[in-house]
Amino acid sequence: MNFKDVESEYQNRVKLISEKINKLLSREKKTSQLRLLIFGVTIGLFYILLSTGNENISVITLIIGLATLAYFMILSRKTTAERILQQHLLLINEKELDCINGNFHHFPNGSEYIQRDHPYSSDLDIFGESSVFQYINRTTSAPGSQRLAEWLKTPAGKEEILERQEAIKELSEKLIWRQQLMTLGYKYPASINDSTNIITWIHEIPVFESKKYIKPLINILSSLFVIAFIATFFGVSLGVLSIMILVNYYLAAVKINDVNVIHRSVSKSIDILKSYSETIEHIEKETFHSKKLLDLQKHFKQNDYLASEQIKYLSTLVNKLDYRLNLLVALPFNLIFWDIRISLLLEKWKQKHRDHISIWFDCMAEFEAISSIGNMSYNNQDWIMPEIAPDNFQFKAIDMGHPLISANKRINNTIEIEPGGKIILITGSNMSGKSTFLRTCGVNIVLAMLGAPVCARNFCISRNTVYTSMRIIDSLEENTSSFYAELKRLAMIIQTVDKNEKVFLLLDEILRGTNSNDRHIGSMALIHQLVKNNASGIIATHDLDLSKLEQELPMKLDNYNFDVKIENDELYFDYKLNKGVCKSLNASILMKKMGIRI
Repeated sequence: MNFKDVESEYQNRVKLISEKINKLLSREKKTSQLRLLIFGVTIGLFYILLSTGNENISVITLIIGLATLAYFMILSRKTTAERILQQHLLLINEKELDCINGNFHHFPNGSEYIQRDHPYSSDLDIFGESSVFQYINRTTSAPGSQRLAEWLKTPAGKEEILERQEAIKELSEKLIWRQQLMTLGYKYPASINDSTNIITWIHEIPVFESKKYIKPLINILSSLFVIAFIATFFGVSLGVLSIMILVNYYLAAVKINDVNVIHRSVSKSIDILKSYSETIEHIEKETFHSKKLLDLQKHFKQNDYLASEQIKYLSTLVNKLDYRLNLLVALPFNLIFWDIRISLLLEKWKQKHRDHISIWFDCMAEFEAISSIGNMSYNNQDWIMPEIAPDNFQFKAIDMGHPLISANKRINNTIEIEPGGKIILITGSNMSGKSTFLRTCGVNIVLAMLGAPVCARNFCISRNTVYTSMRIIDSLEENTSSFYAELKRLAMIIQTVDKNEKVFLLLDEILRGTNSNDRHIGSMALIHQLVKNNASGIIATHDLDLSKLEQELPMKLDNYNFDVKIENDELYFDYKLNKGVCKSLNASILMKKMGIRI
């Protein structure tokens, strides 16, 4: 399926869903009018029959009318729920249409995951506005979003990458299932979508664990209260009932702090538990074939229960504990220790599923992350799954482009680093495409290490971690200049290389904060040090003298360039990577255009 086929599929879905929404709106309107008619006719017939002395028939008519009204009210709620679901689906498909046409800025950008000292995420725009995360992310839960962010920041092992590739391929073909998964997350407000409180409560020591006497005590006192209450109808003094009321309220008051501890932890979690329960149920019901998805699904299906049912039951218990927020309900219910009973049931649930719920949420998060990447794969069906090469370093990319640049604007390039690794030195004029090419390599390698498809016709890479030094920013908070910040960055890279860790370096205009002589000397020394440690990577520079290192290190360094064409004092960039050293410079021409006399 090519780009136009994907676009047509979304357009067709938008059309079909819009038609369905219009039908549902029409049905809602008709049902509302019918309910009003049924109510009016029922009340009218009731009073007419009652006034003519047909009391029995009038009551039967009223019951039938109200039952019919109740049926249509239930039908109306179902229609409204279906219409809201279809509206979510419509929004999903409209957003995907925007995305494949280059506008994906309405998706969450993951700015909360920005980490300035991370090996590559800041330089490669992994998080933040117009980021890789924003392009990929279709998760609707906090655990799902966090899991996708973790995967983007941490390269997976080779076996894990291969398993994810298989799973992503499978989910990429399940368009309807993926979109239904998203709608379940859209049903509830994003503001409540955080499971931190529930997970914290799960791992806390049970409040009533050391109070084994509580359950038999409240059972006895509740029974005595019920007996005393019934006895009042047989002439027993109200004094006995009054004593039982005072005793029961006293015990409930004594234990109120214990109940409060539990309630503070689980309160306001009803919607999130319902959302997770429905999401997990959607996963439980689907048939999968890839090893990764089957292994994840197994965690939801135990011998005697389903995870979705247990989480739904937990949400029911939390809802019942919330009854205490309504005094009209809490006062009579706590005569039989309602709050304590629900708290005990919650702690019993906790004891049984303490080791399960974190796993359930983790597996759900992985499904959402894989589904998001599957969505990206579906939207870009000309991308390919990369080959993960053996441990000795190699990198080969044919017709590789930057994933976040629209296909109609993207310039693809080819590069190959033979097994054993070496340094690629790229020279080129200003604005010729060196930095973009470095980011193109970096982002595609990150995607490959994620298990995702890459923007290339052919792609082979060894398992590694990317380290970058490209966009160095000074820090007022740390009183750090950009030059010192770059030195710290390079020191981190050198330490990593010295440990012989499997890394791929992307360095752009190193040591730019000092004079040209020191910069040249420092760059020469750094390259020699990297070569000595068999490091692999790409270094972009304006310093043409560095290209002479190819003669000194013929097996360890290759020269490439991005050149510029000049016609009638006008610059023309083709953004194509060439073998050899750059011959053209454009700074003087640009300065002349800005009015600087040279």
